[in-house]
Amino acid sequence: MPEIWSGPDFNPSSANVAHYSPQVCASRPFNGEGAEPRLERVPILSATVTPLSAHPAFRTTSESELAAALKARFGARIAHLPPTDCPNTAEANRCQLPGSELWFCAYDMPLSIKFPDSDEVRIQFQHAGIGATWIGREMVGITGSQACISRGAVEIDFAADFRQVVWRAPRSTLVQKLAALKGGPVTSDLDFDPMLDLNRPDAATLRHILGCILHAADTIEGEPARIVLGDLEQAFIAAFLVASTHSHRAALDAAPKGAALWQVQRAESYIEANWDQPITIEALVAATGVSTRTLFRTFKQSRNCSPLEFARRIRLDKARAMLEAPETESSVTEIAFACGFGDLSRFSRDFAEAFGETPSAFRKRKRIGIAG
Repeated sequence: MPEIWSGPDFNPSSANVAHYSPQVCASRPFNGEGAEPRLERVPILSATVTPLSAHPAFRTTSESELAAALKARFGARIAHLPPTDCPNTAEANRCQLPGSELWFCAYDMPLSIKFPDSDEVRIQFQHAGIGATWIGREMVGITGSQACISRGAVEIDFAADFRQVVWRAPRSTLVQKLAALKGGPVTSDLDFDPMLDLNRPDAATLRHILGCILHAADTIEGEPARIVLGDLEQAFIAAFLVASTHSHRAALDAAPKGAALWQVQRAESYIEANWDQPITIEALVAATGVSTRTLFRTFKQSRNCSPLEFARRIRLDKARAMLEAPETESSVTEIAFACGFGDLSRFSRDFAEAFGETPSAFRKRKRIGIAG
């Protein structure tokens, strides 16, 4: 059951619901009667690894420097910060994606931060500890089983141990993706339910893609990073629109129409010509003239795979050719990254499944054959 706390209607005796005490969060007044917080603390990501550590944004032990950083980065201000005699280290990491950005925030102190009105959509995922976001008079808990979706002015309560990963994107980015998925323009506002239940099966895909993005952001550099992160970002946005509850949900749930075979062939041609670039849903829609869901359905029926699976097969073929070429001096890792694979173990598994042996074994056998 999703967890939500509403200010005037808060009931600490409700099943699976607990409040944050003033000692846990900054200074939010509650009308509960002594119930201690019992929130699920299962992190969505490994709490032993600091996400986006290769992309530091700021790190400070100074309250004034923290306030200045929040103001400069978000136009935000500290609403409450209890006095403390112990120095605390506030840090944030930021990774810029092609059309959005990812943040990791850990402030090491209980505080409340007010964020101004904005057209950006944000999703907050728990990394560790306890946190909550106030949207007007409604408070949404951020736990291992629930993320928070918000847009506009909010106030976020951080417990001292709360760490979060936040995805932020302009609303226009989501509208563009939604139009591609629907196969038509988005003529009304895109409003989200603030609670994102991470226990839903379709949310598992979203969580997995988020983990892949964070891993790739800290392990891949240069042009390969642009390809891998671009593809993963597109997959994340589509998975988010599918996993969340919003005002255009019914249009996504409706059965798609069929596409002509020539449109499938055009999609194949586009993918083959652009295999070394991020394959976006919008680009496939523009190339074929049909909605994403229509294209994916017909592609699956005629090719027994999705367009993105087809792109993976093309990239595996390219990687095989590079491994086979005697003049290639790049390592298996470099070839994997160059062909858009950010997860080396997944690349090795996919390669072995497609060609019957691992990339290393394939290269070794080919080089022995050339030498012989």
